[in-house]
Amino acid sequence: MNPNPGERTADMAWERQDYPRALSIVRQAAERGEPWAQLRLGVAYELGVGVAKDTQEALAWYRKAARQVAEGGWAEGKLVGAAGRPGYFNQNSDALIAQHQIAGIYSRGDGIGEDLIEAYLYAKNVAEKTQGRSLFYCCEFSRARYITAAAIAESLAKIEGAMTPDDRKLAEERRRTWMP
Repeated sequence: MNPNPGERTADMAWERQDYPRALSIVRQAAERGEPWAQLRLGVAYELGVGVAKDTQEALAWYRKAARQVAEGGWAEGKLVGAAGRPGYFNQNSDALIAQHQIAGIYSRGDGIGEDLIEAYLYAKNVAEKTQGRSLFYCCEFSRARYITAAAIAESLAKIEGAMTPDDRKLAEERRRTWMP
């Protein structure tokens, strides 16, 4: 059984720069609620690859993926001894990658206006959840890509360095009840 039907086909099409094919597969899966596809659709809109660049649309898809956290081995990307719904394999990694991307958009103010507190909330959550580990992003069939532990730490440090003391205080207050 393929844990995320369509993911490999879409990724291979993306690698070949066949964006119409890739996005056709991705959009259908994203609209069904599959986190791997919601993440990729966010990437497409953030970068303007195969679609017009649209930061608001990227954030909407990233937020959908960012909230898709679950318990169990399947959600953590474990095939042996785990079972789950097709399309939701390794969804916790997809959620953290989406959160990392959201933090970057807010910290850069990329098309939306800078929001260091929101960036911090997402970046801090990713740093805590990854516990110093890199996040595998894509593509086991070609050159694997990761968001490295160093990049995660650097992102958080950059955001923290740009925050005022008042920003930090407000961010810590919001963290008590904040959810991605």
